[in-house]
Amino acid sequence: MSKEVNIELLNQELSELLKKEIKDQESLLGISISSHDGTPIVSELKEDIVMTKTEISAASSSLVFLSSKMLHDSLNQKIAYTLITGKERIILSILTDYMALIAYLDRELAELEGLDFYIRSLRKFAIKMSAIIETSDLIKEEIFVALKRAIPNALVIAIITKDGLPIKVQSTMPEPTISAMISAIYNLAGVLLDGGLEFSIIGGDHGSIIIHELDERRILAIAVAEGDEKILRSYIAKIKTIIKQ
Repeated sequence: MSKEVNIELLNQELSELLKKEIKDQESLLGISISSHDGTPIVSELKEDIVMTKTEISAASSSLVFLSSKMLHDSLNQKIAYTLITGKERIILSILTDYMALIAYLDRELAELEGLDFYIRSLRKFAIKMSAIIETSDLIKEEIFVALKRAIPNALVIAIITKDGLPIKVQSTMPEPTISAMISAIYNLAGVLLDGGLEFSIIGGDHGSIIIHELDERRILAIAVAEGDEKILRSYIAKIKTIIKQ
């Protein structure tokens, strides 16, 4: 059996597990699982959730990593979950070693059954799903890791959402600051182009920054101690190859 067929069968298995979990828990409106860099893995969402799977994956990865960093830096604690309560919905996010899970719950029904029950239940479910994904071919090499290998002299690597939220950042500059700057440059360039930006180079004599669209929701930026335009173009070619994989 080919690797592609195995992946397809595994995707079906994971989808069935999500469907069963949603069916068994009446208040669950949907579950989405993504890799740490915001790439969608598997989702089952009811029709009343209007965000695309890519948008949910990018936003949920950003949310759990920001929350994790804040908890670690302020209290030196490892994150267990993030709970967001709105008027009608509750969003529960869980980070494991191999994935980020986000679950949408009907607030009224979830509070009737008790939020502690859902926190415990979905944390166990996330660990189960993470174990399956860990031993599978579903998670390709993370884009972040692939970029570090392809461009080892990169001084900064940042994957962010298009509206400026950090997903995964390697930089001496504070993550919110560099993410806001990358997002602003990307969006301003799009305005000037009267259309979407594919990539941009901010060049200096001895250092440059490449900003490249990753997908409909994410941007990546790489800073290198290099000013030669031909070398920068070779880096862009490597970035494109990694994105297409």
